[in-house]
Amino acid sequence: MKTQDDILKLIEEKRQKYIDASLDIWDYAEPIFEEFKSSKRLAKILEEEGFKIIFGVAELPTAFIAEWGKGEPIIGYMGEYDALPGISQAANTTERKPIKKDGYGHGCGHHILGTAAMAAAIANKDYLELNNMEGTVRFYGCPAEEGGGGKVLMNNAGAFDDCAAAISWHPTDDNGIWSINFHAQQKVEYTFKGRKPYVKESSDSNILTDYGANSLDALQLFIMGAQILRTHLDPCFIVRSSILKTGDEKIDELPTESKIIYSYRAHTNKQIQKAMELLHNVAKGAAVMTDCELIAEYKTGYSEMLSNRSLERIMHEKFEKVGTVPMTEQDWNYAEKMHTALLLKDGEQATFDLMRLLYEEQAEPIIEQVKGKPYNNLLYPFREINVHKPGSTDICDVSWTTPTTQCVVACYAKDTLGHSWQEVAQGRSDICMKGMLVASKVMALTGIELFENPKALRAVRNEFETKRPGKVYIPLNSKKIVENEMR
Repeated sequence: MKTQDDILKLIEEKRQKYIDASLDIWDYAEPIFEEFKSSKRLAKILEEEGFKIIFGVAELPTAFIAEWGKGEPIIGYMGEYDALPGISQAANTTERKPIKKDGYGHGCGHHILGTAAMAAAIANKDYLELNNMEGTVRFYGCPAEEGGGGKVLMNNAGAFDDCAAAISWHPTDDNGIWSINFHAQQKVEYTFKGRKPYVKESSDSNILTDYGANSLDALQLFIMGAQILRTHLDPCFIVRSSILKTGDEKIDELPTESKIIYSYRAHTNKQIQKAMELLHNVAKGAAVMTDCELIAEYKTGYSEMLSNRSLERIMHEKFEKVGTVPMTEQDWNYAEKMHTALLLKDGEQATFDLMRLLYEEQAEPIIEQVKGKPYNNLLYPFREINVHKPGSTDICDVSWTTPTTQCVVACYAKDTLGHSWQEVAQGRSDICMKGMLVASKVMALTGIELFENPKALRAVRNEFETKRPGKVYIPLNSKKIVENEMR
């Protein structure tokens, strides 16, 4: 009879297999929805370990489900493997050194995120098999977290409907449970299509002149209206925009196509939906006033998190058991070296400001323990955090279908910013690999607890079923709207 302590050994026995896979995926560094090598790299290992593989989930070629076992409960592990544009970077360097100009890089740690979740699923499978236990272990290969909303699309396709609980993690520069909320978010790209002036002959031979439609005028009117609308939004809103095309590249010609992308972040899905309706009316009005065609292309949006404290507490208990990354002198020297590459004046300040926001009165004792260190090896205390952390993630949408939890593990030097070349540079380090294995152990133990302890699983499900009723979940799906079509 294997015990939960044996889970840690089961993972260590296959550690090199997992390290090799993560390093390969770091090398692949593939864009969203194009993670063909990365997804197949993980799927091949899972298939070798006895999992049944189904590709093309939600009609996404790089989304897959790997499943082993039979019966209930079904416990899921979620992995990611997409990279970020524009931050290609050589490993272990303290200066900006792209491998490929404007290339992709793993600046959010997804090369280890997916691999660790896979390792947890395999360890869970091994444990059930060795103990002759029933239940189903499922790994979700989730593409395009960075802006594509892979999990949203998989969730909408019903991939999580029968899952009893979903487990994940994220590489960061600290250790704990993400017992926090995230912002709901929606992006929309507006295109204003105008037309050139022309003359045409009518049936009664009268000459009519069409003075055209100026798309740049429409864009300018929209920006003015959007700015006024912003003053009517809740203060929690974070608004971002970028003009993609002004249309007046040829100064002597009337602009016939202008583009802008707008992003709204707020506390709740409901707030986003209402604000997006108002923003669309602004865009529609600008199009009508200038006689332009409007095309609104909504990108996949993210909802807020439906937190499950019962599941988060189980995960924290397992993290206490596993411990943080075991640092050697060589690791500390590496962290010190890479910390100098951050080039941030008062770099700790941002770290501590966020800590004070999330941990409030608990923050100062934590700060005293990590202040001045190049690496954070402290496990934060569990706290039910109700404030919204800046940022959005598609894992939140899964939490509306099944209880969901995620931990964070310090895989990078303290104060390393996500989505940075400095994070890419540290992505092949021993610290990063050790952090990946710590995460896999925490996740695996969390899953095993749900298999072995029906009472704990019931508590998790009861909390979910208590919170879920009365809350309306309408996914912020992708869609395309055409208004005032061209004559």
